[in-house]
Amino acid sequence: MEALYRQRWEESANKKLPLEVQERMLAQIKEQMEKPRRIKRKSYPLWREWLSYAAVALICLGIGIGSHWYYMEQAVLSDPQNYVVSADKGQRASVILPDGTKVWLNSHTHLVYDTNYGVKERSVFLSGEAYFEVAKDTEHRFIVKAGSMEVEALGTAFNVKAYEDDNEMITTLFEGSVRTMVENEFAILSPDQSAIFNKSAHKLSVTRPRNASYARLWRTDELAFSGESLEDIAVLLNRMYSVEVRFLSNKIKNYSFSGVIRNNSLDNVFEIISLTAPITYESVGDTIYLNEK
Repeated sequence: MEALYRQRWEESANKKLPLEVQERMLAQIKEQMEKPRRIKRKSYPLWREWLSYAAVALICLGIGIGSHWYYMEQAVLSDPQNYVVSADKGQRASVILPDGTKVWLNSHTHLVYDTNYGVKERSVFLSGEAYFEVAKDTEHRFIVKAGSMEVEALGTAFNVKAYEDDNEMITTLFEGSVRTMVENEFAILSPDQSAIFNKSAHKLSVTRPRNASYARLWRTDELAFSGESLEDIAVLLNRMYSVEVRFLSNKIKNYSFSGVIRNNSLDNVFEIISLTAPITYESVGDTIYLNEK
């Protein structure tokens, strides 16, 4: 038998397998390769498997939320975005700032603050006139920046008038306390006092006006005057009603007016002024012509 097997082995040494047999062997090899290997593992209750999946999901969610807020915070600190509140000529506006501070804007006024408001301090930039009711926050200063003037307040109510084309910037306090600063000069106000900065004289002074409440009557659609000249009143009316006032006589520019006009339609304003000063007025479109009687 051994001799027979050896003879058969030697006879088949140089022979090839039939093609059919080769293909069948190759198919079996592939089948073995494609079968998944079974790995024995310990069996756990189904709730433990779900708990592990939930833990992984929470970790991924936490990482995602943390990354989102981190990059949002970095974006805010590195590139703050500005918010602008405007009231055009003939209009008024109001806004509540993120800390709850209330601001009323008079005509022809712009208020600007950015996304860093309240992070280190509460700063706003003002051009025009605004009335502030500041929310109390002992940890963050509230500062109004109006040109070269800064007004710092804490839990207070005050009015700031700071038009670029006016010669005076005026802060009037009604409640609490404020500190008004212009370069190296500063003044601390108590209620019913005003800090006036004269641009041409470059001087800061403190006064107690007879009618301090006049400074905020514009919020209730009232016009209040304390001896202003007709020329100054014309500037105010241009902002309030977006009209042009032309003087046909230079003499009447220096006429002064004092009082409060409650029903302040434009015709009513000039009608009342004409009762106290010797002037006439004529309205043509958006232009008012004033002349002496």
